[in-house]
Amino acid sequence: MPAADLIKRALCFPAQLLFACGRFATLLTLFASASLSAQNCPELQSFYPSGNPAPQQDWAKVLLRLEAELENCLQNAEYFALLGAAQLNTGQLSQALESLERALLIDPDNGAARIDYAEGLYLAGQVFPALEINGSLLLRQDLPATLKPVLEARQQSWRQQTRNRRLLLEATAGYDNNLNGAPTRSDLSLTFGGSPVSFTLDADSQPQQGSFTNLRMGGAWQWATPSSQHELVATARARQAYAGDADLAQADWRYTYAVPTRQNRWEWSAGSSHMLFGGSPLYSVGDLRARVVLGNAGCRPSAEAGLQKLNFHGQSVMNGIETSLFAGYACQFSTESQLRLEGGLINNNAAYANRPGGDRSGWNLRLNWQVSLLGGELASQLGYAHLDDDQGYSALLNNGALRQVGSYYANIRYQRLLTGGLSVLFKVSHQRQHSNLQPFENRGTAAEAGLALNF
Repeated sequence: MPAADLIKRALCFPAQLLFACGRFATLLTLFASASLSAQNCPELQSFYPSGNPAPQQDWAKVLLRLEAELENCLQNAEYFALLGAAQLNTGQLSQALESLERALLIDPDNGAARIDYAEGLYLAGQVFPALEINGSLLLRQDLPATLKPVLEARQQSWRQQTRNRRLLLEATAGYDNNLNGAPTRSDLSLTFGGSPVSFTLDADSQPQQGSFTNLRMGGAWQWATPSSQHELVATARARQAYAGDADLAQADWRYTYAVPTRQNRWEWSAGSSHMLFGGSPLYSVGDLRARVVLGNAGCRPSAEAGLQKLNFHGQSVMNGIETSLFAGYACQFSTESQLRLEGGLINNNAAYANRPGGDRSGWNLRLNWQVSLLGGELASQLGYAHLDDDQGYSALLNNGALRQVGSYYANIRYQRLLTGGLSVLFKVSHQRQHSNLQPFENRGTAAEAGLALNF
């Protein structure tokens, strides 16, 4: 070997050795740190709650104790499995999924972590991954005999949710003090030549009150794939009024395509609504919506954009295209109580330049609340909307003033199960519309009771 090469190797060897020793020392430090962490992690048997199933407050205490030991148990799969279980049982779904994933990274065969991880995925809306993990658990040879029926029942329940059908038949009778939605006042003031002239509305144009019967039928079909969820809802109702010509028929449908992710849910939907009043077509509406719901548990914000095409049969000059943008916030306090608040902007563009009032714009606010009460379910809806025209509505009304309309409604529905799918229900609704133009002021209250059959 040449002398130059010998000198080069002699000079390089100490550097190589130093580099190798450095790498070895780093690995040794990491190994020692992991070993020390594993050694300092306490015996976890005493951390488990005593009850089975344990109440949420017990899991909250377990969670506090576990969080204090995090630095000591970084390499302990049992620790992260128990931490994930505590988070799951205290409503911290996203944190629970992270902890359970870490447990499975350390020990992919940890059965407790796999059981809770499947449950967490299901609660997050990821039914198919949950089914896959739960199915693999059922194939394990070390599965305790007492646990197998529970997992089998869970598998069957989750699988049914990938394809579901619900049908509804509802019959009620009630009383309404404004069946025809007529103006509140019996006389109107019109402007002729700049001077107001009062007219008395004929009897058919004044509020008609009386009893009615209502029949409603509907169905919902849901099906899911590993990457998406689908829902089709269709309803039809017919109201027969026993005063005046105020019979009503309505048909609606909506299809929703949803893509749930771990953190969010994206939805696109299309639907339409058609109404006949007094035996004649009144209007048809078709709409498209795009919606995103953020988060996967607890209180969840949302945003929605909508596009509607409104056609008024016999009064095509009133047709328009409406766009809307809403933001919302929904809270699931428990399986027995939920609240949703939504508010947004509305813009209605006239389909024809000669539409009275021209374009309209305004805002809308909606509140929905649902709670279990007295063995049944109470659902309430409150709403307020305000719209302003950008042109004078008519020279005959207040000298062509710009129309301003504000309306609110309140609906309360109570339903209680009697037997099987048969329920008794009660409904009360009230709506009022106020405006600076008299023909657009009206109000009405209706109450009804009956039976509903779900099957």
